[in-house]
Amino acid sequence: MHEPDIRRVRESHARLTDPLAFGTRFYALLFAQRPDARRLFPPDLDAQVRKLVDMLASIVGGLDAQARLQQEFAELGRRHAGYGVSEDDYDDVGSALLVTLREFLGDAFTPEVEEAWATLYGDLAEAMIAAGDERRGS
Repeated sequence: MHEPDIRRVRESHARLTDPLAFGTRFYALLFAQRPDARRLFPPDLDAQVRKLVDMLASIVGGLDAQARLQQEFAELGRRHAGYGVSEDDYDDVGSALLVTLREFLGDAFTPEVEEAWATLYGDLAEAMIAAGDERRGS
């Protein structure tokens, strides 16, 4: 990612004043889009919501160390492959993320901000998918 996109992601992330509500809405949208994905998560989503918002904060904080992020997400991709997550699932997660950001940021979710988040998610999803494929021997 280039510096202007990093700045857009950081500034927009800082506008998310209720991270737990953001995480809750993200999962609601994801499960509405993919009801079958619900089985991959525990019945009580509170801990999962916290993991999501903590991970987003960690990603945003680590944007200056993109090689490290790629490595961390490769490991995450290997674990997710073990849970049965497929390449198609990443598209649905990305879509739910962008819709949730749009809802929470309102007018601040400009096309440039959307592009920055889409680029970030795409880069990290690619690392996860590639690592998951390696684990599965694809």
